[in-house]
Parts: sequence; C-alpha cells; structure tokens
Amino acid sequence: MKNRNYLLAVTALSLTVFLTGCGGEKKDNSQNAGQTQDAVQESEEENSEEDSSTADEQEEESSPADQTEANSHEKALEFEVGDYVKLGEYKGIEVSYPAIAAVTDEDVQTSIDEQLTESSELKETEADYAAKDGDTVNIDYTGTVDGEEFEGGSDTGVDLELGAEEFLPEFEENLDGKKAGETVVFTLKFPEDYDEELGGKEAEFTVKVNSVSQLIMPEYNEDFVKEVSDCKTIEEFEASVRKDLEESAKEDSKMEAEENGLRLAIENAEINGYPQELYDFFYDDTVSGYQSYAEMMGMEYEEFMESFMGEDEVEEIIMEQVTEYLVCRAILEQEGIEVTDKEYSTEAEKMAKENEYETLEEYESDYGKIYIMTQIVREKAIDIVHDSAKLKEVSQEEYYEDDELEVEEEE
Repeated sequence: MKNRNYLLAVTALSLTVFLTGCGGEKKDNSQNAGQTQDAVQESEEENSEEDSSTADEQEEESSPADQTEANSHEKALEFEVGDYVKLGEYKGIEVSYPAIAAVTDEDVQTSIDEQLTESSELKETEADYAAKDGDTVNIDYTGTVDGEEFEGGSDTGVDLELGAEEFLPEFEENLDGKKAGETVVFTLKFPEDYDEELGGKEAEFTVKVNSVSQLIMPEYNEDFVKEVSDCKTIEEFEASVRKDLEESAKEDSKMEAEENGLRLAIENAEINGYPQELYDFFYDDTVSGYQSYAEMMGMEYEEFMESFMGEDEVEEIIMEQVTEYLVCRAILEQEGIEVTDKEYSTEAEKMAKENEYETLEEYESDYGKIYIMTQIVREKAIDIVHDSAKLKEVSQEEYYEDDELEVEEEE
C-alpha cells in the first residue's frame, strides 16, 4: 500500500514547480485510476485538451486545437486594470536577498553522485539472489480486510524499490530478503490516520515476488565523464560541475531578489475586486494542473484534493495568481509599456526554447497564448521593480532563519 508521506513529498515538489509558473497542458480527468493509496504505477497516458487563446486583444490565426481555449477564455485579459488596482510604492523599494551560496566539495560530489545514479541501470538478478534495500522487486499482491479484498489493495506486475518508502514500511520490510518466485503472506495494521476506510484496521497481504532487479551504477572514471559530458578528464569534469553549481547559486540569489521585489510591490498595492474572466482562467488552469498531479499518482481529483489541498488552499492559490497579474499589468501600464505582437513573438520564442520546445506553435499548443502572455507581463514587471530596487544582501543564515524556525514549529 502506498505511503501517504511519500505522496505528500512528491506533491510538494510538484506544487513548487506549478506555483512558480507551470501553466501546463490541461488534462482529461476521465481516467478511472483512483484507487486509494494504490501501488506505485504512474500512468503514462495523458489525455489532454490542448489549450491556447488570443493574447490581450491581438488578432492572430488559431489552429483547431487553439479554439477550445479561445472559446472559453478569449476575454480573460480584456479589461481596464485601473478599475481594480491602485499601485503603491514599487520603484526604489528596499529588497533583501540572500548572498550567493558557496559551493563546497560536498556539493560537487553530491551532483556527481546524482549523475551516476541517473546513468545507472536496473538488471534482473539470478534466481537465488535475496532482495535488499535499493533493489527493485516486481510483485503481484492481494490485500484483504476481514477476509474481503478492498479497493486499491490488489495489483499485478508492480515495480517496488525497497527502502524508497513508496509503500508502507511494514509492507516493504516483509519483502526484504525474498527471492524471485517466492510468495509471502503477512499482516500489517494501517496507521490510524491512513484514511477513513482503512485507518487502524489490520490487513492480510499475499505477495508473490516475480523478479528482483539490482541497480548497477557505472564506475566513476574518464569513460563515464566522456559519456555524460564534453570533458575529457575527471579534473575537467569536476571543474565543470562546480562552475554549473556556482552559476545556479547566482541565479537562485538573483531570483530571490526579483521575487521579493514583486512581493513587496503587491503588498503595497490596493486591490479592489477582479475581472471574472481573469479569475475563471486561473481557476481552470490551476484545477487542470492538479488534475494532472492526481492522474500521475493514480488518484481521482476529488481524492487528491481531500488528501493534500482543500478548497480553501486552492482558492488562495488562484487569488494569488489573479492579484499578481493585476499588479504586474498595472505596473506596465503605469510605465507606458505595452506588449506588442512583435514583443510577444520574441519573448514567447525565448520561453519555448528555455522549455526545450522545438517550435513556438508546440509551446503555444501546450500552454496557451493567454498563459504565455501573463508570464511575459510578469517578467517585464519584475524587471522594472528589480532594476530600481535598493538591494540589501544578507547572509544565507540570516535570510533563511525564519524558514528554519517555521519548520521547527511544524515539527
């Protein structure tokens, strides 16, 4: 049975990406894969409706795939922003940001280890090999409560990495030391807070081990270095890894400064309502994103929301996006800046390349022109605020001190 803590961790990572601007393609939530805490088997079928729309009253040709989004949100960006926003101070504001993090030898080694892991291959073991932590077992299992099978408690051909905590720890522990072809029967008690149906109950599982595979990691040598990079020696490769990490640290520091500046500009503004079309666009975009995450986890959308989010949290996220766009748009209008057709094309092309799309058309098909326009407006507003800000660098320890305190309080 799937471990809820594992699900929560995956969700947190996914939501982080989503909340920093992942508009993504809309997903069809009609798939019936909502077994509660079902085994790890991510669906690769993504039935999507491609969303695309006109941007800020621009008249452009739309493909048939674009029409779905155009018909539903074509007026999302057509409003007078002055009706909803009174800007406060947004230029020359003091903005704190963290100093660039130092890259240590340990950081370099961690990055190399990650690349070694990514280059590893699963290899099926001999029949007499006993499974251990880090190995992947392929299993068929059947679970019963009071002699009756329950929803989500049975599956076949499931790959389970021992020690990854994807299933309940007691489930994985009973497979430790087992060999291909063996069948094991055991009981476990679900945690009280597992869910309403199974929480606190005892279940019996019958598990057949079909195969055991071991992760074979490549040797760290010059052959590996040449395979994964343009470097010819280990020294050259490690210097390259360090340089990449240093560039990433610089970008992280700059991004914190930019985001903090925008946050302060939003806090200083007065918001009086919002256009319903704009809200509807962000609502649909947000919900479709969570439908995607639910599908990836083999859950129904309603179950996903019940387990991880809640309607109040979703509403808060939507309103944050609405408010942010209103303030960003107001800043551009205050500065007399308009995103022209040419600027849209230039910036959208750049975004498409950054997201590894071969053509702008493909990027627009997946993300939609309205979403792309909101991101262009956002980036331009960030530049205006950041370029005029009084930047104040603080140490990493001081900057992240509040975050550490919050974590301690939660624990």
